[in-house]
Amino acid sequence: MKISTFPLTVATAFVALGVFRCAALSFAADEPTPEKRLTKEEIVDDLTPLINYPELKDLPNVREYESRKRTVEIGGKEYVVWTDAIQAALDEKKGVYIPKSDDVYYIDNPIMLDSDRAIQADPEARIHAVPDLNACMLRNRHMLPGRIRPVYLDDDSSRDFRITVNGGIWSQEKKHRSEGDGASDRKRTIPGSAGVFLFSNVADLSITNVRIEKGAPFAIHVSNARNVFVSDVAVETNCDGVHFNGPLSRAVVQNLDCVRTGDDCVAINAWDWPQSGPALGPIDRVLVQNCRSVSGSLKDIRLLPGVLVYPDGTKIDCPITNVVLRDLEGFNYFKMYAQSPAGLQNECQVGTLDNIYVDNLKGALACTPTAGWDADFYGVGPNNKVNPIAPISILSNSRNLTFENLTIKKPEGDACLIYVGPECMQFWYGSGENRRPVDVFMSDATCVVENIEFKNLRFEDGTPVPNPEKLVRPVKLSRNPKYPKESPRGGDGGGEVRRVDVLQ
Repeated sequence: MKISTFPLTVATAFVALGVFRCAALSFAADEPTPEKRLTKEEIVDDLTPLINYPELKDLPNVREYESRKRTVEIGGKEYVVWTDAIQAALDEKKGVYIPKSDDVYYIDNPIMLDSDRAIQADPEARIHAVPDLNACMLRNRHMLPGRIRPVYLDDDSSRDFRITVNGGIWSQEKKHRSEGDGASDRKRTIPGSAGVFLFSNVADLSITNVRIEKGAPFAIHVSNARNVFVSDVAVETNCDGVHFNGPLSRAVVQNLDCVRTGDDCVAINAWDWPQSGPALGPIDRVLVQNCRSVSGSLKDIRLLPGVLVYPDGTKIDCPITNVVLRDLEGFNYFKMYAQSPAGLQNECQVGTLDNIYVDNLKGALACTPTAGWDADFYGVGPNNKVNPIAPISILSNSRNLTFENLTIKKPEGDACLIYVGPECMQFWYGSGENRRPVDVFMSDATCVVENIEFKNLRFEDGTPVPNPEKLVRPVKLSRNPKYPKESPRGGDGGGEVRRVDVLQ
C-alpha cells in the first residue's frame, strides 16, 4: 500500500540548494513497454527451477589418461601439464573427474567443452595455468565473435548445451588483473573475452562449488547465454567476480563469496567496453542472492545497459530488465550508470533499466554528504567540489526501481543515497607538453528515471528513515569556466526523476 507519492520530479525539492532539474531526454514514444510488470516474486518463481545442483557420477578419472600428460619448460622451470589428458577424457567420454593430489594439475591451453560435457573436481584439487597461458582456462568450443556482428539468443545453430563444471581450485597465477588476459585462446580469436572461465553462445550452463584464485580481468565471464546457474563460488583474485554480458536470459547467481575482487563482484552488463564482452545484447531475468563481499573487495554491483553500434552502423538496444538483487552482505555501491571508455564520451549511449529490485542488504549504506554542491556543480575538483558518487548512482533511462529493506547510516545534514545524472571526473595522461586530462564519465549525458519506490528503509538503530525521497539527488552539471587550466571540465548533462513512491 502506498502511503506517500511524490509525482513528476523530486528535483524541485533541491531548488533551494541550488541544484536544478535538467531538461533530460525522456523515453521514446515508440519504445516498447512490457505488457505486465513482473513482481519480485514472479521473477524469483520463474528462475527457481534453475537452482539444481548436478549429480555427476561415473565420470572417468583423469588418471586413466595419465599417459597423455607431458612436461614443458617455461622460464627454466618444468611443469607437468595435464591439458591433453583432461581434453581427451572430455572428447572421448564426455566428462572427467579430477581427484585431489599433492601435485598441481597444470594446463597450457584452454580446456574446450562441447555440448553435454561435465568436469567434476575434488574440492581440493588444484588446477593451475602455466605462466605463459595468457588466455582463459575453461571455455565452450563454439563461441561466436559477437563484437564483429550481432548474435541472438534464438539462434541455436551452433550453440553449446548442457555444460557442467563442479569443484576444484582454479588459478591463473596472476598477481594483478593487468597481468591476466582471459582471452578465448592464445591467438585471441574472439575479441572481448576476459575470463578465467569463459562461456559464450551456451545454454543450460552450471558452475558450482569452485574457487577461483589469481585470475584474469574476470573470474567467470558469460555472454550470449540462456539458463545459467552459478552457485557456491569463491573468488579470491584481483578481478571481477561474475561478469555477465548480453544477450542473456534467465540466470541465477547465489552463494558467491567475494574474498578479494578488484572491481565489480557481480557485473550485469548488457553493453560493455570493446575489451570486455565477446557478445552484447539485452539481458532479462537475473536473480542474485545470498552473496557476500568481504574486506579486500571493492564491494560493487554493476548494471550497465546501453546501445551497441557496430562498424556498419547497425544498432542493437541493450536494456536490462527484471533483475532481483537480494540478501546481500557487504555490498556498499550499486552502479547503474553508463560509462564509456575513458576519453571516448560518444562510445556509449545511455541505455534502459526496467523492473529492478534491490532487497535486504546486510550492512548499512553510507549516504554521500552533499554540502558544497551548488548550481555551478561540475564534479571533482578544487573549491570544495566533491565527487558525487553515492551508494546508488544512476545514469540510465529507468523505470520501476524498487529499494526495500535497506539499512542506512544516519547522515549528518543533507545527504544523497541515490544520485541521478552524469558524473565528471578526469585522469591525467601523458607527461610534459603531452600531459592532458581525459574524461572518465559521460558528463554530457542525460537520463530520466520514471519512478523510484522505497519500502522499509531504516537506520542502524531500527528506526524508519523519514522522508527517504529527500535522499534522491537529481543533478545538472555545468561547464567549468577555468577549464583546461583547472580540471575537471564539467559537462552539459543532467538527470531527472519524475516520481518517488514511499510504500508501507
